[in-house]
Amino acid sequence: MLKKFRRSEDGSLTLEAAMVMPVFLLFVVFLATIIRISVADMALRNAVNDTAEVVAAHVYPAALLEKGVNDALDSKIKAYTRSVISLDDIKTLANSVLKELDISIMDYVNGLAGNILTSPVQSKFEQSNKDALFNKDKLKVEVELPSSLSGGEAYVEIKASYEVSITAPFVNKKITLHKKAYERLWSGA
Repeated sequence: MLKKFRRSEDGSLTLEAAMVMPVFLLFVVFLATIIRISVADMALRNAVNDTAEVVAAHVYPAALLEKGVNDALDSKIKAYTRSVISLDDIKTLANSVLKELDISIMDYVNGLAGNILTSPVQSKFEQSNKDALFNKDKLKVEVELPSSLSGGEAYVEIKASYEVSITAPFVNKKITLHKKAYERLWSGA
């Protein structure tokens, strides 16, 4: 008679699993997304830092060339104008004219440097991303160079950004990762 009042427990495990399984799967997807974003973040940071170090380490020959060209131009200008005008006077005049015309040579140079350094940053990003989870062509690179390669204030700044899609159900969002490296140029100054 007591058996009649006893409840049947068949299917209780199925009910518990049906309640817990969506939460568990959502947690696993969230964890995988966080790991994916972290991997992209580390690859981007390594790419930007390594490229900035390479640029800073290899600028010394360019600094020597800049100094040699400036010295040669200054001596030619002084010889031609009998030391009335120097290269610094011409630089000051050119800067004031360009400022009056609202033209920034450094913006042009930085844009050009960004185009040139995009390939090395992409290469370093690809090396850090051996599983090919991310597309290196989506990488955006900006560079800010000093006006002179020599001197105590000669720094290179490389900024990169990468957009990572969130792969989760019902979520159609993207996260943009930004990294910046700031390195003093090793110019012998």
